[in-house]
Amino acid sequence: MTTITSLRNTQSNAANQESSDNQYLFRYFSPNNHKLSKSAKIIIIGLFAYSECHALQTITVDSRSAYNVSNSEDIKLMRQYFHEASMENPLSKGTMKILEPIGISKARILNVESPNSLDIEPITKKLSFRFSDRLSLVLANCKTNNLIPHIAVAQVPQNAIAAGIASGRKYGIADWNAYEAYAYAFLKHVTVDNGFNEADFEVANEPDTTGMAWMFAEKLGNSSRRAMAEYLKIYAAWSNAANKLTKEHPELKIRLGGPAMTTFSFGGFGTINWAEEFLKGVAAQNSRIDFFSFHYYGNVQPLVGIPYFGRYPTITELSEFLHSKLNELGLADVPIMFSEWGPSFETRNIPKALINGNNIGASWVARFVLDAAENNIDEGALLTFFDHKAANAEGVLENLWGWPSLLHSDTQTPKAIYNVATMLNRLPDHRVSTVPVRQDSIGVIASSDSSKVGVLVFNQNWDFINVQELAPTEQARIILKNLPFSASKVNVTKSVISETQANPYFIYLNNNLNKWQTLEAKSLRSTRMRPISVANGTVTIPDADLPPSSVTLWEITPAE
Repeated sequence: MTTITSLRNTQSNAANQESSDNQYLFRYFSPNNHKLSKSAKIIIIGLFAYSECHALQTITVDSRSAYNVSNSEDIKLMRQYFHEASMENPLSKGTMKILEPIGISKARILNVESPNSLDIEPITKKLSFRFSDRLSLVLANCKTNNLIPHIAVAQVPQNAIAAGIASGRKYGIADWNAYEAYAYAFLKHVTVDNGFNEADFEVANEPDTTGMAWMFAEKLGNSSRRAMAEYLKIYAAWSNAANKLTKEHPELKIRLGGPAMTTFSFGGFGTINWAEEFLKGVAAQNSRIDFFSFHYYGNVQPLVGIPYFGRYPTITELSEFLHSKLNELGLADVPIMFSEWGPSFETRNIPKALINGNNIGASWVARFVLDAAENNIDEGALLTFFDHKAANAEGVLENLWGWPSLLHSDTQTPKAIYNVATMLNRLPDHRVSTVPVRQDSIGVIASSDSSKVGVLVFNQNWDFINVQELAPTEQARIILKNLPFSASKVNVTKSVISETQANPYFIYLNNNLNKWQTLEAKSLRSTRMRPISVANGTVTIPDADLPPSSVTLWEITPAE
């Protein structure tokens, strides 16, 4: 039996390590900053960060040496993780115009079921269905913006067939045939009735923790066997409904998957490993599974090449476990999806969450996409398209920078995370070899085609437990060998995400920026160097500083 055996217990659960966020003292989250102190009431001073410059890091890129680790194209796979996010409010045409360049093609949709969708005529017992206005709204928005809907289902009971009432709420399923009929009607409503030839349906959302609460009168513990047993019955109902619909309408390209579980239930908490029990159960009952989904957040799940923390499996351990289990059960072709991901699952304006809104989160994202691709994670959906708003202590609505989002709540301003996606889209399609790929806090992604070489370098090592910077300021020298084009000189364009560059959060923290500083921080900007001579097919790019929690992109093209 394949199990994850390397769960550590050297740290207590990161999710439970609040231990007073106010105790952390660090400069980045704004010394003497009246905005943050008003909104979060947190006194934040000083940052214990490394300021010394380490030895020069030489990065060698072989521009003609193909290097592909995943079962797909690495660069295209890295971009794929930005092609979807959760739609909590409709997207305007203006917002879509900003999102389209990074390849947005899907919208994950939660909380669109109504508990009163199913009705039973008292005498004839005939079933009828009426779906929520919110579902109609988001489907119309998907249609307008040419987005494929990815809908979480099985999130609420159907009151007409509830098993009972507890504390004033209905729970459970008393008539499984009627519930399966509801599932079929829902799937048909989305696809056939609303004209979506392609759609994804994800059975529940985090059912291993709170997502199955509607099935029970009492509160269950995390990752309980009882919840798993009921979840598999629910999953079977949706599987049967999906099979019936696709048999009747073979033209439909619908996918059904799950369990949209948290990492907590891979073995860190509860009585069972939900991933293992789910896959075994689905295989045993011969249910369809078109993707396996779970959630991944950096504040509890370690990446490759940086010190291990917490008690959860690393991304490599998770990937190896899942691929092994899928192979063992004859499900090797089932894609693995992060149906939620982000630097931190915290979303408040507190230090542990604010990395979602700045360069610290952006540099984590650069490491994340590299690790996810090299571990053959097939798909991903960032938590949300844009930030939420909330009233501060003075009752004024302000942006919640702590959401893992692409855009500010104004739905127009790209956050630092978005700028990483832009960098990946500027890279040529075919990855090439680099030495190193990872070295301490440094990571390198390079690619080329017949007219361009791209080199992306991140400097990332954030301490999620103690909320402090561990990455030193580094220096990099880029050496390009075997250029894929003929040229005596090359043009080099450089773009940077850092504390002060391509990081709108920096503007929020500082009221006294000049025009140039504001432009630098507001969006991703590029600077072109003087043409550099080529010697025997090799180019050496001038040394550059790599600030802590930064991402730098060099784009190299022929000068003639």
